[in-house]
Amino acid sequence: MKNWWNSWQHQRRQKFLNNRLEETERLVHNLLSEELEESTGSPLVYAEKILGIKPYPYQAKLLEDSSKRIVACMGRQTGKTTTIAIKAIYYADKNPNVTVLITSPSLRQSMIMFDRIATFVYSTAYLRNKIVRATRTLIQFGNESRIIALPCSENLLRGYTANMIILDEASWIPEEVITQILFPMLSTTDGYAILLSTPWDKNHIFYKAFINPTYSVHKVKSSECPLVKPEFLEEMRQNMTHEAYLMEYEAEFVEALNSYFPQELIRKCVELAQKLNLELNTNLEHSFPKGNYYAGVDLGKLQDYSALAITKAEDNTIKLFYMYEFPLETPYNNVIGHLARAHEKFHFQKVLIDQSGVGEPILEEIHNQNIDCAEGVKFTTETKEKLLCGLKITMEQEKLAIPYERRLCQQINEQQYSYSKSGHLQFNHPLNSHDDMLWALALAVAASKTETTPKLWVVSRMNRGKTKLQQLRKKLEHQTKNVTR
Repeated sequence: MKNWWNSWQHQRRQKFLNNRLEETERLVHNLLSEELEESTGSPLVYAEKILGIKPYPYQAKLLEDSSKRIVACMGRQTGKTTTIAIKAIYYADKNPNVTVLITSPSLRQSMIMFDRIATFVYSTAYLRNKIVRATRTLIQFGNESRIIALPCSENLLRGYTANMIILDEASWIPEEVITQILFPMLSTTDGYAILLSTPWDKNHIFYKAFINPTYSVHKVKSSECPLVKPEFLEEMRQNMTHEAYLMEYEAEFVEALNSYFPQELIRKCVELAQKLNLELNTNLEHSFPKGNYYAGVDLGKLQDYSALAITKAEDNTIKLFYMYEFPLETPYNNVIGHLARAHEKFHFQKVLIDQSGVGEPILEEIHNQNIDCAEGVKFTTETKEKLLCGLKITMEQEKLAIPYERRLCQQINEQQYSYSKSGHLQFNHPLNSHDDMLWALALAVAASKTETTPKLWVVSRMNRGKTKLQQLRKKLEHQTKNVTR
C-alpha cells in the first residue's frame, strides 16, 4: 500500500512539474513572439530577425519599397526570388485576411517562388507555428492571410481577389492576362503588383512598365551581387552570345538584328501554350494521353548536344509535348535507347532524324529497335531552309504551342540568317551558343505536318454508263423513300 501511495505521489508531482514547464514555455514563447512582433516593423528588420537573412543594399531597397506598382528587372543570380519571397511572407504575416497570389508562365516556375517561401516558413518556428492550413500550392496563417501559387491559366486565375500579385518571369505572361485578369484582382483592394523578370522583347507590358515613370523600377545587374565573381561573369561573356549576356546578366532589352525568329513571335507561341494549359513534359515514365505524336532528333557531335523533341498534332495545332537535351558526349546508343523508350510510350506516327555526318548505321540501328516510322534527313542549305521556313510559317500562323522553357526560347531567338549568292537562306548560330533544341523542334514540326497520301478509288463502269457508286446511291434513295412512306 505504501509503495502504491509513493508511486501515485511521484506521478502527481511529475504531472504538476510538466504542466508548469509547458505553461512556462508557452509564456516565454508568447513574450518572445510579442517582442518579435514589436521589433519587426519593417521588411528589412523582419528579414534579419525572423528569417536570419542579411539583404544586400539593392535587395534592402526593394524590400523597403512600399510602392503599389513595382518592376524588378534583374540579372541572373541577383536573389530576386529570395527578395520577393521575403516581401510576400512579411506582407501576409503582418496584414490579416490578405491574399498574396503568385503566378508565372508555368506551374513549375510558380513553384520555384512558392518553394522558396515554404522553405523560409517551415524552417522558422515563429512562422511555422502560425500555419493553420498548407497544401502543395497554398500556405494559410492563423490571421487568415494566405499565399497561393498558380500557373498562367485563365481558367485557374479567374475568380480571385488579391491584395498582392507577384508576376514571376512577367515578360512571358500574356499581356491580356495581366491587364484583363490579374490587375482587376486589385481593383477593390487597392493592392500591390510586383512584376519581376529578366528582359525579353520590348513589345510587352513588362517593358512598358519598365519605362513608365509612375512605376517604381529596380534594375539590377548580376555584377551588383557580391556572390557573383567577376571571373564567372567573364566566363559567361565568353560562353554566350553578346545579346544573351546583356539580357541575362546586364538586364538589358536587346535583340540581334539578323535573328530569324523575333522575340515577339516566340513569345506568342508560349502564350498559345498557356491558353491551352500546356506544360512541357520532361519525364518519360509518366502516363500520357493517346494521340498523334511525332518526334525530331538532332544528333550532336563531340562539342554539341543531342536533343529529342516530341510534338502532338491536335485540333489544327502542333503542341510541343516533350523536350530533352542530352548531356554533352552522350553516346548515340543512349540516345537511341531513349528514343526507343519514347516510342513505346507515344507510338510515333513519324520520326525525323538528323542524319548529317552519322550516315546510314544510326538509322539502321533505330529501325532495329522497331521504330519503322523513322526517316533520316541530311542537313544541306536547301533542307535547312525548308525546315526553318516551315517552322516559322507554322509559328506565324499561330499553329505552334511552345511551353515556356527559357533555354529553348533563347536558342530559337539566337538563330541568325543571311543570303547565299543563289538567293537561298543560310542559317547559323553565333559562337558560344547552341541550336540542338531548335533543330529537334524543327524536325518534329516537319514530321507533324506530314499529310496522309490520299487513296484513289477505282470504280468500274456498269451497263448503260452507270457506275457501281451511282447504283448504290440510287438503291439508298429508293430505300429512304420506302421508309418515309
